[in-house]
Amino acid sequence: MKIIKLIISFIVLTGTSSKIYSQVELDTLTMNKIDKISIGDIDFDKFNSMNFEDIERHAWFAFMQKEYEKAAKYYLYILDNNMDDANALYNLSRCYAMLNSPELSGYFLIMSVNAGYNNFANIEKEESFKLLLGNEYFNNVMKQVSEYSNSFGKTIYTEAKVLVKSKVIFPKNFDPDKNYSLLVGLHGYGGVAENFIGIHDRIHSNDFIFIVPEAPYLKNSNGNKSLQYSWDFQVRDEELWKKSDPAIIDYIMNVVGQMNAKYKIDKNYVLGFSQGAAYAYCVGIKNPNKIDGVIAVGGRLPDFSKYPWLVSEKDILNGNKLKVFIVHGRNDQAVNYKRSVESKKRLKKYDYNVELFLFEGGHTIDEEGLNKALDWFGSMNK
Repeated sequence: MKIIKLIISFIVLTGTSSKIYSQVELDTLTMNKIDKISIGDIDFDKFNSMNFEDIERHAWFAFMQKEYEKAAKYYLYILDNNMDDANALYNLSRCYAMLNSPELSGYFLIMSVNAGYNNFANIEKEESFKLLLGNEYFNNVMKQVSEYSNSFGKTIYTEAKVLVKSKVIFPKNFDPDKNYSLLVGLHGYGGVAENFIGIHDRIHSNDFIFIVPEAPYLKNSNGNKSLQYSWDFQVRDEELWKKSDPAIIDYIMNVVGQMNAKYKIDKNYVLGFSQGAAYAYCVGIKNPNKIDGVIAVGGRLPDFSKYPWLVSEKDILNGNKLKVFIVHGRNDQAVNYKRSVESKKRLKKYDYNVELFLFEGGHTIDEEGLNKALDWFGSMNK
């Protein structure tokens, strides 16, 4: 079901011809382009070079750096290749809101909802849209989106016990009678277990069982993209975070417990990247007697004054047996490396054994830094 009346509203207010919304006839220009396509002459290089996840990441970085025009260009490029990308349409609407263009922001908000974006709680609380609430047209769009959201009913959340997959790689010539260390990998925001497990190829040691649990929450509700996951519960409700965040820590520790019960594990380490790094910190700090070390890459230690249900000052005081190795790229545009510098200082204040390795790179897992961390943990166990 489309928001037909929203489209009509846009036509009335902007004077745009309704023909562009016709799904009965295609215009002559489009038909000419389609007729010229050769089904036997395929540019495979073009298809192979279209990595829209990387483009989306650059768009997000640009938006976070307040480079809204640059971010809008990235999203327009994505939409030029897939006009039904609801997430890109929604984020383009946010860009135009920050650029103080209520008509374009409203137009692309309509398009995003029509393409399947239905996280109406996000729309209602979106900070960038609040900049346009003095505009009559945009107010009308928001009102009609709100009315349309009523057809989806009211959302409530209930705790449920579910099974979530993990991917595991065992050392070459794995011997079930031999002791191994366990490395639990927590992917970043929008990651999936199948992709993150590839980091195993960067581990030089053959003494680790590497397991990657998948985060349980969908990154977004856009149905026309591959599924992507988040460790954070994707709502803007602090009371729900107070329930969901501790459950994530329990889930990760269940993975650790399951592996320790089945295999001969002598040490447990948690590797977290970006969003996963925050949860790696929390898992280790809250379980210093079960987790031997944390590798935090491209992330930050959660603020215990803001998120005490996630990790509190008491947790940090009690968890200083934990060993922490921090890795961060100096050119990281998603999370500034100074966040890791600050994290090290905070942990040192509470007498943690913590090391920091900075490399000349961006928001990625550095192979040298990863293996330095594993070697560092190994040297302390001899």
